[in-house]
Amino acid sequence: MWTYVTLLLFIVSSGCSLDAASRGPFGPEDPETVIPKTPLPAQIPTRHALEFTADESVGHIKPKMAGTMVEAAVTRSPNQAAVLSESEIAAMRKTAEADPKVASLLGARWGFIDADRLPPEGKVSFGCCRNQARFTRLTYFSYSNNVAIDVRMKDTTVLQASRNEGYLPPEGPQDVQRGIELARADARLADKVQALQGHGLLMQPDRGFFKNDPGYEHRVIWITFSQGQDGDPKYWAQVDLTEDRVLDAGDEPPR
Repeated sequence: MWTYVTLLLFIVSSGCSLDAASRGPFGPEDPETVIPKTPLPAQIPTRHALEFTADESVGHIKPKMAGTMVEAAVTRSPNQAAVLSESEIAAMRKTAEADPKVASLLGARWGFIDADRLPPEGKVSFGCCRNQARFTRLTYFSYSNNVAIDVRMKDTTVLQASRNEGYLPPEGPQDVQRGIELARADARLADKVQALQGHGLLMQPDRGFFKNDPGYEHRVIWITFSQGQDGDPKYWAQVDLTEDRVLDAGDEPPR
């Protein structure tokens, strides 16, 4: 027993003989790292004020980005060869809509959506023919057949016309016009919206678990009426262009 006590005292005395200043909780500490001090600038940098610039839409502003190029330097001119004029579109539409196959695909009721240039394919994409051959795609939506119609043309000649199953093109001017006409004639809105301006936006009714929303898988457009272009909507209507009728209509809640 005395041997055990003597050994314990020897161990304790050996541990206490270390320099307390050189020990830490995890062993001896390393000397501090010398960090050079940098003097503060003589003048405090100025803060960058967040400035805003007016956008093309009324009441919409966006911040000016610091360090960006001036607007004039990044302005891009449109490719005039790819832009279709109203007269060109009208001429191509007249030819396309007189074509028997196109007329059969469109049916009795339809709306024109858009026209855009297509890049030439195959050999016509090389040499002089690249600028001479002008290919165009006209997009329609047949309300009678409830399907988009794709018409491919070369200059003013119809090359191909087909149904574009499953494609839902954005609303066109005829969609909006017909939707507004039907909404204005609806008994719920007829005496309220005649002096207001109508607007239209394509919508997609949802598929329900037990019952689908009215107008599901049809060409449906949401119509609103307001005082001018930027006024808050006062009245609304949900118009099914496929069935050519108003599904629902009412007053917008006050804001």
